[in-house]
Amino acid sequence: MAVQPGLTWNVKDSFVAYVEALDDGGAEVLSPASRLESGFHFPWGEAAPVRDPDNFAGALQFLGAVRFAGHWGALDVELRDPRIELAGGTGTLLVRERGGLDSGKMLPFAGLEVGPGVEEADGSLLLELTASLTGHGRLLLGGQYAVGQPLSPLQVAFPARHGRP
Repeated sequence: MAVQPGLTWNVKDSFVAYVEALDDGGAEVLSPASRLESGFHFPWGEAAPVRDPDNFAGALQFLGAVRFAGHWGALDVELRDPRIELAGGTGTLLVRERGGLDSGKMLPFAGLEVGPGVEEADGSLLLELTASLTGHGRLLLGGQYAVGQPLSPLQVAFPARHGRP
C-alpha cells in the first residue's frame, strides 16, 4: 500500500487519549493537516527534499496544525507547521510559536533520534524517529510532563523516486 508523503505523528498517545476523554475535550485538525488512523498527518511544506537513506540531514518543513482543547478553555495547545531539523542521526522537532510578536518564530518541542530508513515496495522511503520532550515542549503541554519524557514516534514518508534504476 502506498504511503502518504509527509509527517505522521500522534504527539503523545496518552495525552491525546486524555484530552479526547474530557467532557469538553477534543483534537481539532487544521488544514492542510489531516487525521489518519496512525496519527496526525502533516503534508510537505515544499517539495520533499532529495532523500539519502544513509545520511539524513537538513530541514524538513510540514504544514497544518493540530489543536488540543479542554477544561473549558484552560487547556489550549496548538502545534502548527512542524519542522524537523536533522544532523548526524539526531535532530529537533520545532513548532510555530502561537501568539508571539514574531509569527515566524519556531520553538523546539522535541528532541529526535533518527532510526533506519525503510524503502517500501512502491519506492517511497519511510524514516522513523523517536522523540522526547524538550523544556519548551513541556511548557507548551502545560508542565504536566517532564523534560525527556518519551513522545509518540514520528514517521516521515518521502515520495517514491521516479526514474530510479
